[in-house]
Amino acid sequence: MKKGLLIVLASVLFAACDKVYINGELDGMWRLESVVYPDSTAHPQHIFYSFQRHMTQVSKHNDSTLPVRFLGNLHYDGTWLAMSHFYSFPHEQYAATPEMLKEFHLHSDSTVFRVMMLDEETLIMKSEGRAYSLRKW
Repeated sequence: MKKGLLIVLASVLFAACDKVYINGELDGMWRLESVVYPDSTAHPQHIFYSFQRHMTQVSKHNDSTLPVRFLGNLHYDGTWLAMSHFYSFPHEQYAATPEMLKEFHLHSDSTVFRVMMLDEETLIMKSEGRAYSLRKW
């Protein structure tokens, strides 16, 4: 009896320490591999999208400069993904303008995507005639 109770207690303690991934496979850091526009294809360098709980981060990492980062709100329901209300991070917190977000291939402060494919390595999503391909980093 005591041994059984000890096993149950240990199971509960280990389960309580588990990370909570509310977005499933989406959570984590993704490298933007390509964006297919109606008339061209872009292959960005060093652009990352990160998703965790209800937050998103877009960042650009260069070897020669500090990374450029913006944090925003995330809403994901398994089919649709919305990113909005971006602001700079960690320096001089200010709201991101659409012009600033173009560097990350986002064309407004509020972008909604339809998730076409998501597994542990690949994310493909579409928004306003553009298809985004990302790889888990």
